[in-house]
Amino acid sequence: MIPICVRCDRPTPDGYACHPCSRLAAAWLAEIADMTQAARDVAQRQARYGTGGGASGKPGSSLPIDLGATARLDAVQNQLSTWVRMIAEERGPAAEINPGASGGSTGGTGHPQADRDDLRASAEWLARHCEWMRHRPEVDEFLTDVEACARVIRGIARGPAAQRYLGPCGADRNAEFAEGLADMPRCEGDVYGPQGGQRGTCRTCGAQVDQAKRRAWLDDQVRDKAFRAAHIADAYRINVNTIRSWALERPEKRAENGVVIQQARPAKLQAHDYDLLGRPRYLLGDVFDLAAEAAARRAENEAKRAVRETAEMGA
Repeated sequence: MIPICVRCDRPTPDGYACHPCSRLAAAWLAEIADMTQAARDVAQRQARYGTGGGASGKPGSSLPIDLGATARLDAVQNQLSTWVRMIAEERGPAAEINPGASGGSTGGTGHPQADRDDLRASAEWLARHCEWMRHRPEVDEFLTDVEACARVIRGIARGPAAQRYLGPCGADRNAEFAEGLADMPRCEGDVYGPQGGQRGTCRTCGAQVDQAKRRAWLDDQVRDKAFRAAHIADAYRINVNTIRSWALERPEKRAENGVVIQQARPAKLQAHDYDLLGRPRYLLGDVFDLAAEAAARRAENEAKRAVRETAEMGA
């Protein structure tokens, strides 16, 4: 059986991730390097987006920097630096691959030095090690982190968060959110909302909707649709390995003396059908339910941990 890519399900006989995913990570890192200065300009309030103007000039009217953007840039730098250290320590002298390719200098271990912007230098250095990383079991986490860092840099440099499609409007003048989306004379415009925001706005009539309610409605419309694990993961930000683990059946294990050391566990997620290449597809509704159960367990465990920590502090 040929192994498949941890991110996209492509056959990958020579690594944990495929060549296209490795090249995509390199492209994300190149984008980070290219947009770092623009992001820093925004953080320093040297560049502005939207209709906002500059400070009024009165004392205390505006901070000289955007502390929120600065904190996010620092978080990206820390994330990339962690991977730089890991790769350099693992590869040793071999980590210094084509050190002058990006125009920056590197030390004997291949680390980017601080004579340039650390964030940009780290991104350029990591881009040269994506091929090596795809052979590492940590590559799924690496790809996830790099993609997240690219989104952060892109968001700071380009301004407000990307708009997310929230379905057709279907509203009338007196309805915030209409159930009969196909009924006339409902508005036939499209609703979009900023990623992570609370409200969405119709671009035709200006009606606003609650993003959480609208997302729940959209999810309900596709619960009976089946897709591959990788496609569900990309669309709904659910870890693809988590989805695949739900579909695995765990056999019973016994010690040499016959004692059961692992109980058998049936798969939580069953394949609905298979695509033309024989790859399983799962109902979105089943995945949504399992994801909700997992989120509820995490919340319960976090609440219990908070109670224990409070009790320990008071003891």
